[in-house]
Amino acid sequence: MSDKYEHPKPILSTDLASLEIETKDSHSGKFLVKNIGGGVIKCAILSRCKGLVFSPAEFEGNSQEVSFTFNAQAAGLGIGETLNSRFFITSNGGEKEIPVTAKLIKMSIATPDGHIIANIQDFYEYSIKYPSQARRLFIDSEFYMLLLAGGYEFMEVYESLHKDANRERAMDNFFILSGLKSKTEISVIGDTTLEFSHAPGNSALINGSFQVQKSDAGYAESTLTLCNEAPWLKLSSGKLGTADFDENNTATISFTLDPTLIENTFAREQISIADHTIEIVYRRLPPLILKLNRDTYRYTDRGTIEVINNTGATMQVGVFCPENYIRFAARSFPIEARGVIPFEVKLSAFMNAQMLFRKLPYMQTTIEINATIPGQKHKKTLPITIGEW
Repeated sequence: MSDKYEHPKPILSTDLASLEIETKDSHSGKFLVKNIGGGVIKCAILSRCKGLVFSPAEFEGNSQEVSFTFNAQAAGLGIGETLNSRFFITSNGGEKEIPVTAKLIKMSIATPDGHIIANIQDFYEYSIKYPSQARRLFIDSEFYMLLLAGGYEFMEVYESLHKDANRERAMDNFFILSGLKSKTEISVIGDTTLEFSHAPGNSALINGSFQVQKSDAGYAESTLTLCNEAPWLKLSSGKLGTADFDENNTATISFTLDPTLIENTFAREQISIADHTIEIVYRRLPPLILKLNRDTYRYTDRGTIEVINNTGATMQVGVFCPENYIRFAARSFPIEARGVIPFEVKLSAFMNAQMLFRKLPYMQTTIEINATIPGQKHKKTLPITIGEW
């Protein structure tokens, strides 16, 4: 007996009109396939898009969730390239053609502190603000994948730097290699010659220091050496590293000078750091220093003797000139650390006549200095020239 009734046929329906994919490597998703007609629907999914697979690819039933995975490498996509393709859902209830657009985008890393790193430049800027976090990220597999996705040309070198236990040095070399920065240089701040002195009898240790600065926040290290290995100069450290620099990229290097190990009244040593040298000069001061304010004086003139007393005690300074045309206001002057003794040059009328008669352009004499403090006596002479110029 023939069937008098017409059975309703399956009708294919899906909630996916098109498939648009943007991925850094691979992408997964789901969509729903349903039968909105009668009977039971039988479906098969045929992909024309390379790298796009479905599960299940065949099924029977009136409602089915289908999973899909797209792999950019399998599709042969390069960074920034777009693939246009399609796939088909065939069934006993009709057929659907679904267009596919797939684009491989550059990989990026979202840091825990909310920064997005999409390239090496981003990573360099991030390392300046967050150096410790950047050092951890530098050896992370996610950063390795970012370099691969971006086609980094020095992957073999990066893999070698990756093994360096000194992360700061490895990262700095990585940035130099990538052309993002120059080698960090160390320069000396201020004078490169430092002078120290002691008064007579003082042999206390002298503590000194100088500062150096990095050209940027990058990695820098240098050995500190005494060029002549002077025993009287000791450095606080024989090495300068990144940890020694403060937030202003400045480091202070300390040293100690021991005068008891210096036999002479003068000593010099050089400290070598990076491409620079710092010269350390030590002088043991004489008890008494005398200096005329000029080299020559006229027949009628005024002058002074500068007296520097390095003994630390008040010194009684006596002055005498065998020629009576140089006159002092007193025979003796008390001088503490520093003082000035004035004098007057005044020839008598008779001496002036003699000078004119003999036609002498100038004459020379000496000033005798006798300085005393309890337990010490010091004698010096100062030559002085008088004439008309």
